[in-house]
Amino acid sequence: MKKIAIAIIITLIIMIILISTLLIILKTSSNKKEQGDIGDVIDYNETKVEPVVDNIDFFTIQNCIQNYLDTININNSIYENDDGTIDITEIKNDIYNLLSNEYIQENSITTNNLLEKIDKVEEKLIFVPLKMNYLQLENTNKYTVYGFSQKLNNEFVKDLYFIVNVDNVNKTFSILPLKNQTNETFNNIELNRENIEIEVKDNNKYINQKITDQYLCEQYLLIQKRLMLAKPEQSYNYLNDEYRNKRFKTIDNYKKYISENQNHILKIALREYKINRKADYTEIICKDQYDNYYIFNTKEVLNYNVRLDAYTIETEEIKNQYMNYSDQKKVSYNINKWVQMINNRDYENAYYLLNETFRNTNWNSLEDFTAYIKQNYPLYYKAEYQQYKEYGTNHTQTIILKDIEGKNQNQKNITIIMKIEENMDFEMSFNLE
Repeated sequence: MKKIAIAIIITLIIMIILISTLLIILKTSSNKKEQGDIGDVIDYNETKVEPVVDNIDFFTIQNCIQNYLDTININNSIYENDDGTIDITEIKNDIYNLLSNEYIQENSITTNNLLEKIDKVEEKLIFVPLKMNYLQLENTNKYTVYGFSQKLNNEFVKDLYFIVNVDNVNKTFSILPLKNQTNETFNNIELNRENIEIEVKDNNKYINQKITDQYLCEQYLLIQKRLMLAKPEQSYNYLNDEYRNKRFKTIDNYKKYISENQNHILKIALREYKINRKADYTEIICKDQYDNYYIFNTKEVLNYNVRLDAYTIETEEIKNQYMNYSDQKKVSYNINKWVQMINNRDYENAYYLLNETFRNTNWNSLEDFTAYIKQNYPLYYKAEYQQYKEYGTNHTQTIILKDIEGKNQNQKNITIIMKIEENMDFEMSFNLE
């Protein structure tokens, strides 16, 4: 009996110790939860001007500047009265509300002299940002922004520079237009550390831009399209280095491509998209209404490179998939690549995929081939695959080419003869119309 009593006492002591230990652990855990993870403490006296890397920030500030350009458009329909007259008072007040106090004071601006003091515009202009830096303060963010404006037809107007102040408490913004700046001096623009409050007015509130995958893809495609049409030299610099050298070789060839395909570029619109988020970059794949691809590899908002098709440089993943294809599927893949070249007006690469004897027999030069394709294949096509046969090392595939847009009901029946070579190389010929 005595032994049983001792065993019970020992068991109770062990249980008390365990319960006490558990309570201590729970209390510690609770204290940690209450404290939370406060993260790094920001010393606002030590923050530096840095490039904007956050998508929400970037596109929100772009919207603020677009708002400003719309406001200084004195022919904006929002200023029209019911009788068709223009409300000058409203124009002056709306513009004044968006200007920073610093800019107003430095230029002695009042609502009376405002239209003589600022650069106003007389038509709708689109703002395209190219560089954006920011300084984070306690309740205020200050942004330096470089970009350009263009007309609705994508014609370049002028380079623009701004300081945008954002009041994070009132959710308001103000604009300070900058003059006498260049791309070279942009990073030297100074931002003072004054933590300012921007009064809430009728038209100076901002809303953080919601970022979805579709929105992001649309914006990158829009930026590339606008750059190609308004600033081709700058868009050339955004091309992936390997792709640029392989596809265009020189900026003159690139500018010629844009010139010859201007009508197509003007109509580019997103139809399909995919985003692959990788360890050190994000791959954004856009497909337009003509089945042409635009592939952006992005590290930060404006730190990216782009390829204008999916066939000039094929990824290792695609190469590995291709090697496991049957011959018939390889033929289909190669024909689709060739049709993409025709749709993309990439006549040079399409020309040199043709069998040399076939090529030289029918066309004396690339120029002759280009003229033939433009005359006989002026639309944008998709291939519908019909009969397939094999003759030794040659493969014959009959296809029907149909107009992607469906506007032209005339179909083109083509028989392609193809020889599959090592790696992903091939040569082909086809029946002429």
